[in-house]
Amino acid sequence: MNLLKFTRYGEWWEYKLVPLLFVGYATVTFNGYPIEKVGLQILFLLGAIVVGAIYVSVINDITDIKEDEIAGKNNRMAKVPPFWRAIILAICILLGFIFGYLIYPDVISLTFYILAYLVFTLYSVPPIRLKKRGFLGPMCDAMGAHFFPSLLITTNLIFFCKSDLDMIWISAIGIWSLSYGLRGILWHQYFDRENDILSNTKTFAVAIMPENFKTQERIILTIEIIALITILSYIFNIWIFLAIISYCVLVFIRKLAFKYKICIIICPVSEPYELLMNDFYLVFAPISLLLAQAINNPYAWLIFCLHLILFHQKLILFLKDFRYFIRMIIRKYPSNS
Repeated sequence: MNLLKFTRYGEWWEYKLVPLLFVGYATVTFNGYPIEKVGLQILFLLGAIVVGAIYVSVINDITDIKEDEIAGKNNRMAKVPPFWRAIILAICILLGFIFGYLIYPDVISLTFYILAYLVFTLYSVPPIRLKKRGFLGPMCDAMGAHFFPSLLITTNLIFFCKSDLDMIWISAIGIWSLSYGLRGILWHQYFDRENDILSNTKTFAVAIMPENFKTQERIILTIEIIALITILSYIFNIWIFLAIISYCVLVFIRKLAFKYKICIIICPVSEPYELLMNDFYLVFAPISLLLAQAINNPYAWLIFCLHLILFHQKLILFLKDFRYFIRMIIRKYPSNS
């Protein structure tokens, strides 16, 4: 049995892990620690989070089987016998215990790791099933997918580097990750709203009409940007500046040349769109921090290359869009020679 096909890894591999790596790279930069010396620790934390992400995907699919059947949605776990569902969950929980044991004696980070498992269990499993309990659902998902994992990476890398806890830094990471996580789950709920209505899944997005959520989505984005500015102000360099410019160019190309709609949370189902800041976190911010390290530390190029090997899909999409844009310009303004 191929476990990976039941984990929906394609839906979270880059989207959930790369923003967490951005937090890790930023924390290492903030503490002035060579990234090549914490490369293995970052890989360890990534492994711990991947196990948690697999657990989340599996338990969410198991508890969604009946509702997905009503909505006509494909559910991978519906095809798995109950015995094997229990085995897969048991493996995830066992691996989680092993990673938790290895995180100890960093009690603060261990607490965040446990809380990530706990909130996702409360999110999915009946009778509590916070997924169907208004705004508690998105908050729970945002905390489990981004808030607690981001704090886990931040505090554990600080512990590893033997640095002092900086509460302003940790608070900025927490606020940013919670806001970004909220935008992510609310985007998903509103994008899947019609299916949830069909299956009578009473999510927050089902209860609140999209047109009535415009002010709230702007508030969430504003809080996220303020926290991001705080983070970047501590570690700002020429590479981050170039990352910001590059992202603005990407948005410009997609908006003007490809007619993408720029969205905060609520996006069209059948039209191309750009979820604001998403590609900055998935491509430009982490790469800029790795480049800043690699310029001064040759061994950091290994981590840079490994990052690109593991997480390159969004970068390739950007390069394809840029290439297509250049070809459009050449066709529109051909050379006179």
